[in-house]
Amino acid sequence: MGAPESVAAELRVGAARFARATARLEECAVFYREIVGLAQLFAFSDHAGYSGFVFGLPGQSAQLELVRLHGAPTPPPADPEHAVVLYLRGGFEALRTRLADHGVGEVVPDNPYWVAAGAFAVLDPEGWMLIVVPPGEGAGAVRIEEFTGDRAEIAWSFRMAEDSEPLLAGYIGRGRVWVARNASGAVVGHIQAAADADGSTWEIVNTAVVHALRGTGVGRAMIDTVVAAATAAGARRLELATATADVGNLRFYQRCGFRMTRVVPDVFTAAAGYSDLVMVDGIRMLDQVWFAREL
Repeated sequence: MGAPESVAAELRVGAARFARATARLEECAVFYREIVGLAQLFAFSDHAGYSGFVFGLPGQSAQLELVRLHGAPTPPPADPEHAVVLYLRGGFEALRTRLADHGVGEVVPDNPYWVAAGAFAVLDPEGWMLIVVPPGEGAGAVRIEEFTGDRAEIAWSFRMAEDSEPLLAGYIGRGRVWVARNASGAVVGHIQAAADADGSTWEIVNTAVVHALRGTGVGRAMIDTVVAAATAAGARRLELATATADVGNLRFYQRCGFRMTRVVPDVFTAAAGYSDLVMVDGIRMLDQVWFAREL
């Protein structure tokens, strides 16, 4: 469960450091300092048995610490999702070239989001993934366009908003789909809308934005695109549904001009293809709330 808003408002974090044990301390330090180019803030040796290096970004508000306890067993292999992610403001291609010149080969992350975001990935000397995200991943850096290709290619985006595979298979082909593309052309979000029999009401069936771009205006831009298309087609009403447990969605859709119309109990159940226990914002996901916006 998240911290109460009053507590969160009082929390003032000056910096964040991620510490990681490594059996290849010197090699990893050289990799991040001399090849990647992170600034080494300081190093320490045999401090109560620990040695390490601390690297930082400009402003030193985010730090990576590599540490080794002398005599400690070798850490287990890195999980495929263990990664250091760098969101660059510049120098993307230069870093890519520098890594290649040092013989560091690229790998493909398991999570398709990173490929879709135009990022590349390599492994450090101990097998941890370094993911490098290009500049331009933010508000105003995307374009919205209708998608006419095979929707199976962007099913990963639908799955960010749909946990039931049977339900997704039943509606992924409905209506029209628009996608948000970043500066490199990769899909970073989508929205699907379908008209009813007489075209007077459109339903937004599924929409999602990649995590890194949520809160930057991409979702609102896609909603506005559907509003414009529905209005041009003569529709008079937009509808959509979400989980009552998803507080973020409840807030977002009301900010986009939608109003709650009804609640449907016990929609997100195992019988519908959902996990027995899905928690959102500390609330069990069970019921569905419908919204509408008059055009």
